[in-house]
Amino acid sequence: MSWLKLRCAGLPEGSAVEKPNRAQKPRLALSVPLLVVMVLLSSAPAIPAKDKTPTTRTVSGIVMDEAENPIEGATVELKDLQTKKVLDVYSQENGDYQYSGLRFDHDYTVQAAYRGMSSGVRQVSSIDTRWHLVLNLTLLKSTK
Repeated sequence: MSWLKLRCAGLPEGSAVEKPNRAQKPRLALSVPLLVVMVLLSSAPAIPAKDKTPTTRTVSGIVMDEAENPIEGATVELKDLQTKKVLDVYSQENGDYQYSGLRFDHDYTVQAAYRGMSSGVRQVSSIDTRWHLVLNLTLLKSTK
């Protein structure tokens, strides 16, 4: 049976029937792959965005003397007030020191010492929600 007979079946007599243009690509053939891609993308599980909020905090700063010269080799002591654990690091050539991986729910103290001089004790509170604290420490001569 020809396409014309199939196309005309069920049409009232005298109705016009268009012959398909073979030069035109069928629209349905282009739509099906697009539809499949859209269905696949819409059914894919949503990938949650990475949470950029840090889970630990960092404390860093510079150890310097009263004239604001950086001090290399000063002992910087960090004490966890909950566990009573004490960590020591030495300041670098430009006076820098850093502690990382500290818990947000703990309180800490930080103090520097070098050749009979020491800084005041600085506090890091669990109430403070900043993930990076900069605590510069100034060494003062002991007044004994």
